[in-house]
Amino acid sequence: MALAGEAFVIMWHDISEEGDAEYNQWHTRQHMPERIDLPGFLRSRRGVNRALDRQRYFTLYEGDSLETFLSPEYARSLNFPTEWTTRVAPSFRNFLRTACSVTNTGGQGIGGGIATLRASLPEGVTEAETLERLAPIIEEIAALPSVTAVHVGCDRTAFAGGATRETELRPAMSEPRFDLVVVVEGIGLAELAADEPAMMAAVTRSRCRDVIAQSYDVAYILARPGL
Repeated sequence: MALAGEAFVIMWHDISEEGDAEYNQWHTRQHMPERIDLPGFLRSRRGVNRALDRQRYFTLYEGDSLETFLSPEYARSLNFPTEWTTRVAPSFRNFLRTACSVTNTGGQGIGGGIATLRASLPEGVTEAETLERLAPIIEEIAALPSVTAVHVGCDRTAFAGGATRETELRPAMSEPRFDLVVVVEGIGLAELAADEPAMMAAVTRSRCRDVIAQSYDVAYILARPGL
């Protein structure tokens, strides 16, 4: 199944041990419904992989367009967080968040697992040239037995929003940035994790640098009614 819109917000992070149980309740019961109620937010999903040493959580919010993430309604929610958000936000660790434009999307259904491969552009190569190089590689990844859908997004940091009350509540974001991310949906975490080396090798053949691959169980999905 293709992504629902032309853009998404994507993030990876950990949660402190003492805040973990409350985070899952807050994110499921309040935070994801709050986001889906905002104009332009179409579908969200949360992933988890407790076997990872770093960034055990993953979240993706699909939006109508990049402008979705600069709307006054979204800005208001970020600057006037709920009491529950105020309590949970300081528990975030190793946080990385940005907005991306969708440059490739396709597949069937919604996978029970999700893998992300974030990367930097090759030295001296433009984004457009890199996406052209990636086209046959995306087809190769899509043909893996465990894969049900593949999407590509390019970083659009300018649409990720600036400093807000919510960002002030979390520890400062210090994770390395990336230029593009390949989001792979599949049968499940175990199957995608087994195919991670093949995906890594494929993306690396495009000469993309600093490739980081992580796989997750899809823990929760919430979509706008009627989607």
